Amino acid sequence: MHRPGSRLAAAALLSGLITSGAGPAQVPSPAAQLREVDAFFPSMYGRAAREVLRQSPPAFLVLPERLVLYRGGARQEWPLLPPLFDELKTIAHITLGLFAILSPTDGGPLGADDATALRRYQGLIATARAAIAQVALSPAQRTRQHEILATSAALTARALAQGHVPQEQLVAVYRGLRTLVEANIREAVIAYLDELNRRMAAALPQLTPAERADYLVIVTGVHQARIDNATMQYFNRLLRDPPVITQRLMYAENVSDEAGALHLLGIHLMARRVGTAYFDDRYYMNRDLFAPAAQAYVPTMTLPPR
Repeated sequence: MHRPGSRLAAAALLSGLITSGAGPAQVPSPAAQLREVDAFFPSMYGRAAREVLRQSPPAFLVLPERLVLYRGGARQEWPLLPPLFDELKTIAHITLGLFAILSPTDGGPLGADDATALRRYQGLIATARAAIAQVALSPAQRTRQHEILATSAALTARALAQGHVPQEQLVAVYRGLRTLVEANIREAVIAYLDELNRRMAAALPQLTPAERADYLVIVTGVHQARIDNATMQYFNRLLRDPPVITQRLMYAENVSDEAGALHLLGIHLMARRVGTAYFDDRYYMNRDLFAPAAQAYVPTMTLPPR
């Protein structure tokens, strides 16, 4: 008499034998085996980067809208964007939004999606006008915003009426807006940096003298803004223009959230540990690990013709 389930077990065994008869099991290639081995490194390094954050010196994270201080396991945050910054930046961005609709056509006919976007844009200009009327601006600032909006509205109406905007006309309009937009940018940046300075003036007295000599700063931002970044300029002066290699001040490219900034901080702290243990230099890993070998080899290479 068969035991319960014996037929199922026999069927499973037979299925396995038939499958195995199709050929030997595939053995991963050496490259695949090495990829599996190498995948262990980033997973462990990422875990270690999270662990060492607990032992971090004080660190300021400059996020798009707030300043965060991590210190001794505690977290504090302060808002960073004063109203004037948002108001002036938004009106400058309105001109960029219109350019983004019109420029890709290169003077050719506008498509149905373009026309839809332009009509939506007209509504947003009206919304911006109503909002600007209610915020605290100087007379000169208010006049400038209305001029920017009026020029943008006129260009939008012309584009819808004509069904296209010749490239030279588009360039002429934006060259005419340049002075107005640059004034908005200048005043917005000043408002932002003054607010950042106020926040740092309130935060730094909380640190001990030793902590003030060792705190770290992570500035988040987009790829294009990494060169001559306004916040980096501020902290370079505050930290007395530290050498880049010591990496107290770091730019987190294409990072916009706290998790990304903390990840960079943890990776940086791990780099200090690796540099100290491997090379007796805590800053050794703050450069490309391949750099010394490349510096020696690249000058000796026969390069293809230019």
